[in-house]
Amino acid sequence: MSEIRIAQYLKLTTSAGAVHRYQNYFVGASSTYLSESYDFAPFRAEGTLATLNGDNQQLQVLFPHIEYALRLVEAGDGNRLSQLQLTSAWLTAAGTITTTSTDYYIGLGASFSETTIELRFRSAVDSVGSAFPGRTLTRELVGPLPLNSELYLR
Repeated sequence: MSEIRIAQYLKLTTSAGAVHRYQNYFVGASSTYLSESYDFAPFRAEGTLATLNGDNQQLQVLFPHIEYALRLVEAGDGNRLSQLQLTSAWLTAAGTITTTSTDYYIGLGASFSETTIELRFRSAVDSVGSAFPGRTLTRELVGPLPLNSELYLR
């Protein structure tokens, strides 16, 4: 049975422009990803979901209630309008990255409990409103239309 190893690289840019980089796999060490150094921090990202209504995806990043996480929230004005780039990297047993997936989010706020600090985000790309696009999709505009819900715009 093979093991699944996933590291997450969190790049948080606060509304004031300060950049914070953390990873949650290499305990007590820094890791380099795309020529940038990421310090270790114990965090967990959870909660993304998509709906049929096209609502924004929601994400929570959970940190233990410790001093550096409190400073992170204070420096980012309560995580309002911060920018998050979250990369999930699949690793080999030797720690080499094989595949990555990156998502982008906008900060909504933060909350605190006795044990946890939660940073809340929504997806950076908003859903399409009912008035967009202004034209109806026709065979002349996009070619043959599918008979099911799988529509790919290029």
